[in-house]
Amino acid sequence: MTTELLTQLWQFNQASASGPVNKLTPDNYRNRLTLETASAGFIALHTAEVMHRFALMLFGREVAIPLQAVGGVSDDGKPLDLALVRQLFDDSFAMITAHIQQTTDEQWAGIVPSPFGDVSRMQLLTFLMHHNSYHAGQLAQAIKKGTTFAVPEQV
Repeated sequence: MTTELLTQLWQFNQASASGPVNKLTPDNYRNRLTLETASAGFIALHTAEVMHRFALMLFGREVAIPLQAVGGVSDDGKPLDLALVRQLFDDSFAMITAHIQQTTDEQWAGIVPSPFGDVSRMQLLTFLMHHNSYHAGQLAQAIKKGTTFAVPEQV
């Protein structure tokens, strides 16, 4: 029952988080709300990469993609391959879906290490869903209200 419920919740999270990503275009993916905030495309990439990092904690799945938008990395304004970002986003959700469906009801109560301390697998998945939703809101606002800023070169 737990696995079935979490699969449904995850699919709902994917549907709501995918809405703004599906609105990314070559004309708006570099939009930012301010010079200091990340661009819409970078936020989408970050969200996809974090799913891979969480898959390691949740399911023991090694990260098999290059990480460019996590771990204290800032958006330096470099162009992104928008098609690749979208594909990575979709693939990340599919990867987590597959792992959720392979996890037994009993395993969801299991304790796993996380940056927030030891928590149940279900708590960590819930935090990942919150993370996805949080960034989907940022992304939607960047697309709608943002603009492209010239990012100063890093010295």
